[in-house]
Amino acid sequence: MNKLTLLRQLSPNIRVALNHRVKKKVVLNKRIIFDYELLYLEKGNLLVEIEDKKYKLSPGDILLFRPNKEHGFVTMGEGETWMPHIHFDVLYYDDFEDVRINFKTLDKCSATEKSWIRPDVLGNGYLDIPDIIKIKNHKNVLKLLKNIIYYFERKNPYSIIAQKSLVLEILYEIIQGLNAGENDNIMKHYKDLDQAVSYITEHYHENIRVEELAKICCLSVHHFERLFKRRYWINPSKYITMYRIEKAKEMMLYSKMSISEIAEQVGYSNIHSFSKAFKKLEGMCPSEYLTLYY
Repeated sequence: MNKLTLLRQLSPNIRVALNHRVKKKVVLNKRIIFDYELLYLEKGNLLVEIEDKKYKLSPGDILLFRPNKEHGFVTMGEGETWMPHIHFDVLYYDDFEDVRINFKTLDKCSATEKSWIRPDVLGNGYLDIPDIIKIKNHKNVLKLLKNIIYYFERKNPYSIIAQKSLVLEILYEIIQGLNAGENDNIMKHYKDLDQAVSYITEHYHENIRVEELAKICCLSVHHFERLFKRRYWINPSKYITMYRIEKAKEMMLYSKMSISEIAEQVGYSNIHSFSKAFKKLEGMCPSEYLTLYY
């Protein structure tokens, strides 16, 4: 499964949502869980152990406990510890209702319980979200987390829709925060890159050169292409082609224009080059595409 396929399949379901606040020392003995747990340390300090690694967490840090990854923690110091958290599946599973929160180590789990262990699609090779998350926009995550808890506690069946959307927003905030932390200099150019994309959407029917787009961003062509691909996962030339073909498909379905007229409308000088680009992306020529709908 590639990243785009995964992103389209995300369908979070909340199993537990708690605004957990404790006044005394708390020890969570080593265990594994079957799903994910996202915990925001709002107040106090934690000493966390994940497999063989130990971490000291302070307010604003975020924990992601993963399926089948042994972990435990102990609160540190005097005073209260506030730990709003959620247990959730990130994809849809038919056995969602059956799966419980677990407090046992793997060797003490039954065969049925072991079958509940979810794949780690948020980890390495997929979305690359680390166990310990330190991001500048952590307060946005806290706000979203508390909204989830609010909806979860009220038990309105329709609030499941809101809960799903809020988990997706949290994942988006985390990924954006991690990207920003990776390289602040790159993030400075993201707004300029978005302006370049806006230019494409407004001028797709014209002959757009990558040099023009780089100029909008005040970047060299090489630097622009590298940053563009990092943000949108494809190079600018392919993005232009994809946008033109999407507009062409829209015109084919909702207008009375001929294919040659549409080709001209989306920036192709002749029907041959348009058909070639269309077939490369869609796997069929424009006339074949039309037969799917009419």
